[in-house]
Amino acid sequence: MNRSNPAEAIFGAHLADAASLGLHWLYDPERIAALEGPLAFRPPDPADYEGARGVFVHWGKRVGDGSQYGEQMRVMTRSLLRAKGFDLADYQAEFMASFGPGGSWQGYVDKSTRGTLANLATGRLPSGAEDDQLPAISKLPPLMVALGAAPWEGVVEQAVAATSNHPTALAWAPAAAGALHAALAGASLYDALHAGIRSAKAGVGAPLHQAMERHGEDPVAFAGEAGRACALPEGLPVAFHILARADSFEEAVTDNIRAGGDSCGRAIFIGAMAALEWGVRTAPLGWLVALRDGAAIWAEAQAVAALRQG
Repeated sequence: MNRSNPAEAIFGAHLADAASLGLHWLYDPERIAALEGPLAFRPPDPADYEGARGVFVHWGKRVGDGSQYGEQMRVMTRSLLRAKGFDLADYQAEFMASFGPGGSWQGYVDKSTRGTLANLATGRLPSGAEDDQLPAISKLPPLMVALGAAPWEGVVEQAVAATSNHPTALAWAPAAAGALHAALAGASLYDALHAGIRSAKAGVGAPLHQAMERHGEDPVAFAGEAGRACALPEGLPVAFHILARADSFEEAVTDNIRAGGDSCGRAIFIGAMAALEWGVRTAPLGWLVALRDGAAIWAEAQAVAALRQG
């Protein structure tokens, strides 16, 4: 049975996100394979993208920094701690305080975030952008940790719609939430992924099941077929595939980077699930010390775990 500290789901998600930042949105697996040196915690360098398929957006970021996905997760963490649980209005206020004008976040702002900020400014509800991409599930690790055994389906739908109010996002997010819920309750990685499939809305379970069944294939080839981009119908099957074949936290995170494309977007779910299966202490020591603000992130994660209900 899984005996990892629930806080490790949050820390592991941040660790995987930061590990992937250096090659995020490089859609060229051949270029990734040809690069010299470690792939994880690689310094963000536009030279790695020259002449390759991809887009470099992380100007000014350094080794150990997280992406906008990690910041969206931390927005949820800060709100949960201040409100002592999920409170939609507080979450929206924290989102604005981070990503809005004069906010604390310094870095790339993606489509769903821009749309959400516009909706918040006009008072539109639900406030989420009409977007079906991976930012929809970046908030889930701390949210699922805090919810514990409490009913989660309605809360997850509300939280997802706050930033990604799109039918596809609302249909796919329960698969990730259900898997996290089962893993946090002690299920093995394999069983938790299947629990996620059972939690999915109609039409979502089949591609996720197929992704797991094809665990014998290399993730680079599978991602080339399923898709490396940000949309949940591409990203989540690739994440399920990587987790179904991995034997360690390090392997899951490294395979995710090798697969290319929106590696940071997939990393949030992959890192959380892998941490609950193997524990973040199994990650390379160099990774653990490289995570910027890691001590504060761990303290926040433990505080969220203390909120667990049931």
